[in-house]
Amino acid sequence: MKWNIRRQTGLLYLCELPYSFRMVDAVWVIFLLERGYSLAEAGLAEGVMHSTSMICEIPTGMLADLFGRKRTMILSGIAGMCSGIFMSLDGWRGWIYVGMMFSAFSCNLLSGTQEALVYDSLLEAGQERMYRKVWSGISVTGRVSRAAACAMSPVAIAIGYRHTYGVMVVLCFSAVLLMMWVQEPAVTEMQKRRIKNHPAEEMVSLTGSYPGKMVQRIRTHVAQTVRFVCAHPLVMCRIFADAAIACPCYLILMYLQEHLVNCGWPKAFIGIPVLIISMAGAVGASVAAKSSMGIKKAVLVCGLFGGIGTCLTGAQQIAVILFGACAAQFSEGFSGILVSESVNQDFTSDQRATLVSIDSMMYSVLMVAASPVTGFLGSRFGVEASFYLLGSILSAGTVLYGITLIWKKRSICKRPDKDQRSRTQ
Repeated sequence: MKWNIRRQTGLLYLCELPYSFRMVDAVWVIFLLERGYSLAEAGLAEGVMHSTSMICEIPTGMLADLFGRKRTMILSGIAGMCSGIFMSLDGWRGWIYVGMMFSAFSCNLLSGTQEALVYDSLLEAGQERMYRKVWSGISVTGRVSRAAACAMSPVAIAIGYRHTYGVMVVLCFSAVLLMMWVQEPAVTEMQKRRIKNHPAEEMVSLTGSYPGKMVQRIRTHVAQTVRFVCAHPLVMCRIFADAAIACPCYLILMYLQEHLVNCGWPKAFIGIPVLIISMAGAVGASVAAKSSMGIKKAVLVCGLFGGIGTCLTGAQQIAVILFGACAAQFSEGFSGILVSESVNQDFTSDQRATLVSIDSMMYSVLMVAASPVTGFLGSRFGVEASFYLLGSILSAGTVLYGITLIWKKRSICKRPDKDQRSRTQ
C-alpha cells in the first residue's frame, strides 16, 4: 500500500465526485412542493431520513470495521441507486419515505467508513500526518462537486424530478465502479486476515460455523467501542460540538430556497445562491488545512460564528441572508476538518469506522429533533423563525461550553498540586 498511496488517494478523490454530485439536493423540496407535498411533509420526510440515520449509523460503522471499508462504500453506492429509484416513483406517497430511508442508509454506509479508509490508508503508508491535508482536499472536492450540482438546479427543474433522480442513479453506479479499484488498508492483523478472504469467505467468518459466533464477535466489538467512549469523554465532547455546528447548515440549505424566493430571488436561479453558500464551506475546509488554531479555540470560534450567521440568515435583505449562510457554512467546513483530525488521532484502527460514525449519529439525533420542529415553525411563522431559533440555540450552547472550559481551567489552576499540599500539611 505504501508504494501506491498516491494512486489510492487519487482514486478516493475521484470517488468523491459522483458520490457528491447530487443535483436533486438543491431542489428536492421544490420537487416535493410541486408534487403536492406541504412544507411540513417535507420536514417529516427529512425527519424520517434522520431517524433512519440515527438507528443505522453505528451498525453501518460496525459493518465497515468487521466486513471491510471498501465493501461498505460499494454498498453505499447501491443504496444510493435504490434511493433515486424510489424517490422517482408516483402513486403511493410512502415511496418518498422509503427513498429517504435508502438515502439515509447510503449516507450511513459512507460516513465514518470513508474517513476510516483514508486515515488507515495513510497510516499504513506511514503518512498519517498528511491526513488533514488529504481529508481537507477530499472534503473540498466533495463540496465543490455539490456546489456544481446546485448550479445545475435550473437544468434539474427543466428536466423534471424523474430524470434528475435518474442522473443520481447513474452517478451512484459510476461511484461503485470506481470503488472497485480502491485497495483495502491493512493496519491490524484482523484487517490483514480479512483482505485474504473472499467476501463470501469473510461472511462465513463473520457468521461462523456454529450459532452465536457472529453475535459474540459483534458483542466484543461493541464492548471495545463502549470502553473507548467511556475512557475518552473529551473526544465525545468534540464530536458533539462538531455535530451541533453542522446541524443548522443543512437546514439552512433546505429552507433557504423558499426564503430567498419569498424575498424576491428568481425561482429559476435558486441554484446560484446555493452554489455560493456551498463554496463557502469548501473555503472553510481549505483554510483549515493550513490553520494552526487549536481544537478548543476552533470549536468556540466556529460555534459563535456559525450561530450568528444562522440568525442573520433569517433577515429579509438578500445580501445579509447570503452573508449569514456563508458564515455558517464556512464555520462548519473549518471545524469539521480540525475535529476529524483530532478524533482520528485517538481512535484505534479496528474500531475507527464505528467511532467516527458516532459523529454522524450525534448529528442525526440533533436533526431528528430539529427538522420537524423547524418545519412546523416554518409553516406556522415563516422560515425566518426557524433560522432565529437554530442560531440562538447554537450561540447559547457555544457560550455555555466556553464558560465550562474557563471554569475548569480556573479550577485546575487554583487546585494545589500534590507536593504543595504535602508541604502545607
